[in-house]
Order: sequence, then C-alpha cells, then structure tokens
Amino acid sequence: MANKQLGRALIFSFVLLSTGDLYSQDKRFETARIRTDVSTGFTNGGWKYDRYKDLESLDAHTSIVIADLQGPGVIKHIHTTRHKPEELFSRGIVLEIWFDDATKPAVQCPLADFFGDGCNGKSMNFSAMLIECAPWSYNCYFTMPFKSRARVILRNDTDKDAMNYSYVEWESLLRWDEGLGYFHAAYSRKSFQLTKDTKETFFETEGKGHIIGRQFSVITDDKYFRDFGTVMEGNNEVDIDGQERKLDYLGTEDSFTFSWGFIEEFAGLRAGMPFVEKYCYVDSTLNQLSIYRFHDHMPIRFSKSVKWSINWSQETFFTQRPEWPEHVDAGGCWVDYATVFYWYSDKPGSFKQQPLPKVEDRQKYMLHPSNHKGS
Repeated sequence: MANKQLGRALIFSFVLLSTGDLYSQDKRFETARIRTDVSTGFTNGGWKYDRYKDLESLDAHTSIVIADLQGPGVIKHIHTTRHKPEELFSRGIVLEIWFDDATKPAVQCPLADFFGDGCNGKSMNFSAMLIECAPWSYNCYFTMPFKSRARVILRNDTDKDAMNYSYVEWESLLRWDEGLGYFHAAYSRKSFQLTKDTKETFFETEGKGHIIGRQFSVITDDKYFRDFGTVMEGNNEVDIDGQERKLDYLGTEDSFTFSWGFIEEFAGLRAGMPFVEKYCYVDSTLNQLSIYRFHDHMPIRFSKSVKWSINWSQETFFTQRPEWPEHVDAGGCWVDYATVFYWYSDKPGSFKQQPLPKVEDRQKYMLHPSNHKGS
C-alpha cells in the first residue's frame, strides 16, 4: 500500500513539474487570477472637445490614429461611435488596423460592416460574442495580439466632419509567442446574376491560420427571389489546403446555423440575423438581409490555403424550374453581396485588401448592369 501511495505521489509531482500549476491551465480561473506581469493599456481618440484638446478629430477626408501601441501586446476591446446620417457615414468611415512592420493593413472595412451593422447601417442593436451594435456605438472583442506594434486608424472618406469618440483597451504581453496569429478582416462587395450555373468565390487566402467568423449583407429586388428564395440555397463549399469541399454546408442559411431560409430577425451569441426586410411584408421592392456567424467554438483551420465559395448548380430542386433561366434571360436575377471575413494568419498584413469604391457607390444598391461598375 505504501509503495502504491509513493508511486501516485511521484506521478502527481511529475505532472506538476511538467505542466506547472494545474490551476493555471484551467480557463475557469482566468478572471480571478492575479497577474503582476501584465499591465493594462488604454488610449483615447477622436474627442477633442473636453480634456484632451490635442486629439485628432474625424474631419472630412482625414484619417485619425486611435491607438499606436508598442508590443508585445494584445488588443482586447475597440469601442467607437456610430454616426448620423447613417446612410453617409456607415460605409463612408473606414476602420484600418496595422500590425508590426507590415506594408498592408490587416483590417480594412467600412465601419458598419466590420461591426455587423449590415446593409449600410440598418441592423438592430445586438450583442454577440465578438461584435456588438450597442445604442449609438460599436464594440468588438476580437483578441488581436501583436509582436512589436499595432495601429488602429479611422478614415473619413466623406465630405462631412464626424464627431467621434473611440478608445482601445489592451494589455502588454510578457513575451511574444510565435504560435499566436494576427487578426485580419477583409470587406468585399460584388453583384452578379444568380443563375442555375453560378458558383461565386467570396473569400480566398494563402498561408497558415484559421477563419474565426463571417458576415453577409445581401440585397435583391427580383420578385423571383422574394423571401430570399433560391438565394438562401447554394452549397457553401470550403476548400482547405487544396482539398475541395473539405466543408460543404448544404444551404447558405444552414451555414449560418438557421433552417428553412431567412425567416425573422434574431441575435445570438455566435449567429444572428440582425436585419431582415422582405419584399412581401413591407411596402418595398427590396429584400435585404444581414447575417453573421462566428466559429470561435471550432475555427476553420488551414495550413496552406482556404477558399470559400457558394455553388448553386447542385440545387436540383431549383435548377429544374424553367422560370429561373427565363428571368435571367430577361435581364433579372441580380443579387448584391457585401461580405466580411474574419481570420487569423501567421503573418501580419498577409492579405491584399480590395480597394474601396467611392463613397457614393458604397451606398448604392448594385443590382443591375448599369450599377455594376465600381461595385
């Protein structure tokens, strides 16, 4: 018996030595842990009207630096104002985030789209795990580690001054961990005729990393797509490291964790539909939809490359309908997609961001050939 007890004690001692304090490995205790090796950081930006009169204001056609941080560190929270008029500022103000000495921004998104305020600023207030549309403000809680430097910048591309208050909350890191990834977010806008042969790629990148979330703003004025019929379909095909359809969600609404289409507004912790406008329910010729999903529970990991496409050609229930190609031949069946993908990469600024069109074009519905250029 004594030998058994001694053996158990030796094993337990070995575990302690090899893993350190057992409690330090348990995330349940993280908020209660006292840390003397970490310092709390905070920066203000935008509001020059009271105590800090030297702060830059978000005037027309200017950029302001909300935070310029020296690493190693990690951004924990970004807060910023929502602005009126929404139709001008939602996509007229752009968020940029740069890490270390990268020559390209890791984040370049219109402000509303980055924070899930879809369809050019029409989403209801909601609070999700990583983004939040609070009453007249935006918040994000993505973890953004950086090795040597991080800059958070707001750019006002409009002709009107904006009254803005922003701040960044961050922490120092004792040392840089080479296993940490750099946060990225990319905005893309495209319109196209949705046919029975359509396959569209919405996101593609190379390197090592993982997708952590995505959001779509979808608009169509075609009566054939009323209630987002057909639009909701399409296999969401995710090719990983050269393997086709490593993930294959059989329906766009299911890929966002919904079923039977896009029925009603909903805001969840990891998936939501914060704006839905349907042609048949309101006095409007438009169907408009904003949806988001986060994959923090199980990131979509890649070692070489990842590509996210939607393929409608396999929807046999819809492709057999003769009225669909008839609408296409008559010049209809246009859809407008604005998307944001969030991911982590092993290198900062590893993605070539798409240039943004003019502010006036960002506000337009891109649904027909006459509006398609510059979308």
